[in-house]
Amino acid sequence: MIDALWFLWAAACALLLAYLPGLALARLLGIGTRTAAAVAPAISAGLFGGGAIVAGLLEVRWNLLAALLTTVAGCLLALGPRLLLGALHRASRRRTGRSAPPPPGPAGPLPALLPSPRAALAVLVPALALAIAPILLSFGSPGQPLQRWDALFHLSALRWIRETGFATTLRFSALSTTDGSGGVYPAAFHDLAALVPLAPVPIVLNAATLALAVVPWIHGTMFLTRALWPRLSWAPLAAGAAAAIAPAAPLNEWIHLAAIPNLVASAFLPGVLGVVVLGFRALRLRLHDGSGPHRAAPPGTAVAPLVLAAAVGAAGLGLMHPNVFIAMCLLVAAATAVAVLEQRRRRPRLSRASALVLLLAVLPVGVIAVLPAAGVAGDFVGGLAISPPRALGELVSGLLTVWPMATGPLLWLLGYIGIWAQLRRGHVMLPVVLLVPLVLYMDAAIDSPLRLSALWYSGQDRISMLLTLVACLLVVPGLAHLERLTRRTEAPTRRLLRLLGLGVCVVVAAATIGPRLEYAERNLDLDRTDRPRYVDSAELEMLQEVSAQMDTDKLLLASPFSGGAHLYGMTGQKVRFPAAGMSPNPEDSARMDDVLAAPEDPAACRRLLEADIGYVYADRRPYNVGGEFTRLDQASPELGRVIGSTDHSMMIEIDCATE
Repeated sequence: MIDALWFLWAAACALLLAYLPGLALARLLGIGTRTAAAVAPAISAGLFGGGAIVAGLLEVRWNLLAALLTTVAGCLLALGPRLLLGALHRASRRRTGRSAPPPPGPAGPLPALLPSPRAALAVLVPALALAIAPILLSFGSPGQPLQRWDALFHLSALRWIRETGFATTLRFSALSTTDGSGGVYPAAFHDLAALVPLAPVPIVLNAATLALAVVPWIHGTMFLTRALWPRLSWAPLAAGAAAAIAPAAPLNEWIHLAAIPNLVASAFLPGVLGVVVLGFRALRLRLHDGSGPHRAAPPGTAVAPLVLAAAVGAAGLGLMHPNVFIAMCLLVAAATAVAVLEQRRRRPRLSRASALVLLLAVLPVGVIAVLPAAGVAGDFVGGLAISPPRALGELVSGLLTVWPMATGPLLWLLGYIGIWAQLRRGHVMLPVVLLVPLVLYMDAAIDSPLRLSALWYSGQDRISMLLTLVACLLVVPGLAHLERLTRRTEAPTRRLLRLLGLGVCVVVAAATIGPRLEYAERNLDLDRTDRPRYVDSAELEMLQEVSAQMDTDKLLLASPFSGGAHLYGMTGQKVRFPAAGMSPNPEDSARMDDVLAAPEDPAACRRLLEADIGYVYADRRPYNVGGEFTRLDQASPELGRVIGSTDHSMMIEIDCATE
């Protein structure tokens, strides 16, 4: 019960940290509350990620106080553009003799996202329950570690920031190196989540990830839908429900792969795109070539605040994970390319402005692709390569690599209808935008030599979230087209068709309950033997018991693929290898040799103690078998005193007096 309360506390704190700083800054820029709330999580990530970098350069600990000062500084900086825009507005009023209001829509209030609170209760609450409940039911406890490769790194990262205050993106990869020589690693998610106070670190990681993968994703998708179709009152609700039940949503990506910064950044992406849409619409009104009431509007009153908010939000995406920032640039580039072609004759000024936006969107893609840090993703080997027919089948059917189930084909079917409806009306923007994730997914799926998806680790998993976002948007024109068709029928038939369609959606969604539980248990059920495990339930219980009697000043030598490596994130016990994928240096290798020799060699035992190594963890069933860490898993109980054990693992306290 206490852990459940901690979980709720951590989730609530994570949402407040994600929304409040960004909301304050965006409001100070002069943006409406609904618009500011949509982009707030990405702006907060930009504030915290940038603040942590400055704190690192100044050698100041990153904590709540540093985050508060960063937020205050960001808000003060936001006042500058606000005051400048006000001065321009007053100058325009003096010059023209009258006050011209800014264009309606982009800078003013948008229509509400929900038609009514009852609609939200009737649609969104069941959709959220369907998405979240199977995952919560599969967790043995709120702080249970996820059994995926990346999860251990993120657990250790939160503990590391709490203990050391070191959180800068510029050197954050030091956590996963044995000599402390860190390089660039996007740390904005960790910078935010580590600020959650009081709650145990494992619970903070799970609660923050769940909250930030769900709320901004659905909220942002609804806002983006409202920006695209401001006159369809039901559109945000439909897109929000689709985003909740979609198979390849960020929440499911968490359990599937544990690429936490990537998936949280993807959840923040729709809100930023919504602000970009509003900014482009404001620009279009500003550059209107004919006569109209907007020509006299003071320059920048609508466009500049939106541009600034989108820029800070985009920076936040980049500091969480660069490939989400790149994805945003590519989606915006595709949309603006359509605008350039459509407006080149009718509105040449708008076409030229769109071309400039296109250039600004494409430029960062080329810059980031040639940076040395991009090689970390580009050199990655391990994505699941499949045959071209199978890859094409996944794309056509909607059964993507992340949790393929019945709601995928349903969303795709509505999406196909939406594409048809858009093309019939001469609207090609969304179909063209859809080509971006389609091409990236195919490139990753077949392991193409073009390596277009290299920045996404040549894996379909991360790209699936981009496809899902565009599919959720296409659901709206799809449903609108079906609604137009039903209007041709008599009223009783129309009501029957609507009920039939709703019933089909409910049945298909309910049919995914079993698969959702199965997919969740694959990486959450600690005692499944058909998939690799860091730790099983007996081992986790043993580790929690022995941690109370361990000296936290002594170093634990454990394979990063074992349950013992989790003790750093769980309790703060010093662990030599706290992240999977670490490579031991020559000194580490010598100490691991000493572990094998110590039962027969007193000098080897003394060298372990002189290196402050007080414990060795041996696990004959690690997450990953083989490699240099195998020596640790072969440790003998004669090395010292066994203070905890299971049928496949044991914690040994080194005792040279037992020679």
